Amino acid sequence: MAKHRVVIVGGGFGGLQTTLNLKGADVDITIVDRRNFHLFQPLAYQVATGALATGEVAYPLRSIFRKQENVRVMLAEATGFDLDAKQVKLRTAAGDETIGYDTLVVGGGSKYNYFGHPEWQEHAAELKTLEGALHIRAQILRAFEEAEVVSDPVERERLLTFVIVGAGPTGAEMAGQIAEIARDTRREFRVIDTWQTRVLLVEAGPRVLAAFPPRLSKKAAKSLESLGVTVATDQMVTDIDADGVTIKSGEGEEKVRAGTVIWAAGVLASSVANSLAEAAGAEQDKVDRLLVEPDLTLPGYPDVLAIGDMVQVKDGDPLPGVAPVAMQMGRYAARSIKSKLRGGTAGPFKYKDKGNLATLGRARAIAELPPGLRVSGFIAWVLWLAIHLWYLVGFQNRVLVFTRWGFSFLTHGRGTRLITGDDKLP
Repeated sequence: MAKHRVVIVGGGFGGLQTTLNLKGADVDITIVDRRNFHLFQPLAYQVATGALATGEVAYPLRSIFRKQENVRVMLAEATGFDLDAKQVKLRTAAGDETIGYDTLVVGGGSKYNYFGHPEWQEHAAELKTLEGALHIRAQILRAFEEAEVVSDPVERERLLTFVIVGAGPTGAEMAGQIAEIARDTRREFRVIDTWQTRVLLVEAGPRVLAAFPPRLSKKAAKSLESLGVTVATDQMVTDIDADGVTIKSGEGEEKVRAGTVIWAAGVLASSVANSLAEAAGAEQDKVDRLLVEPDLTLPGYPDVLAIGDMVQVKDGDPLPGVAPVAMQMGRYAARSIKSKLRGGTAGPFKYKDKGNLATLGRARAIAELPPGLRVSGFIAWVLWLAIHLWYLVGFQNRVLVFTRWGFSFLTHGRGTRLITGDDKLP
């Protein structure tokens, strides 16, 4: 008798946890992803700021599952779904093909929302991918290098101005890291004074890190300001071009000339969610997330589970777009599949909130952990380090990252501050 076929689209946190938690189950698993690695996305900004190397936050999917014999990894892109025929359409190196399933799990993740201005993406880099992190790293470092050689003080000021749009965890963490780069590299340049670097964190809402309690949010803002970050709340970006950003506040509009603009202002569900919604005739919310049943299945398709940032449970409480949600959904999906194979059900999905953490720089962080524990400063920073090391994939990566962080803390060094890729001198 043929084994139950499980196809998992997406090797992110949700897909990874689904696959790992089906180890030993009497199923054949095919995990499909456009990349051959799992990216630990919460640390992508540390690649972008030279604190970590790519291999320390990304791990090959084939290495992860090399001992899980019921798993096949396919480097392919899901281009469509035929849910009635139980098939996924794929684009592979060998051409277009289809793969059949008995249970389908889709965790396509999310992408940044430019709020109706896709043209801004050309001038405002994003951090959702490893390629994006490397591009931002090159852009940040090149800004300092170019400022060292230009003779025009106005152009030098523009190059040393960095604007981060969006003051959620990614934006706040990026702002703090860029400010620290400016401090740590002061003795390395002979012409420019990197302490003159301007880091502007722009937030349309009334405070930074709005998911945290107001008291911690206020502490975070003060911590960022102590690093030299200018925090601009209640201000909205209305335009972005090659020369910088236009910001609207209660006092009117202002053009800020900047050499680097980084976008961290909101997300949309990935395009896979749109394809799946079209195939199922399913509803989507205003940011394109699929509205799924309490058991994470698509309405009318009990053999299809959608998980992670690309979904919202119908009539349920809003779920944050963070890794713990996707991980818990992935583990739930695995339990659901095993329960159905036994003829039972897994019950509705329930998210267990384990708290929020955000690091703002060396020995600077805030944390809100159950039951009601709220801390900031060094203790919160240590908690942030420990939790991220715990969830990092692979023992080797944990050792490397711990060593790298320890060396960086003691020496203020950033060993991967390299300009790589296609960026060349004009």
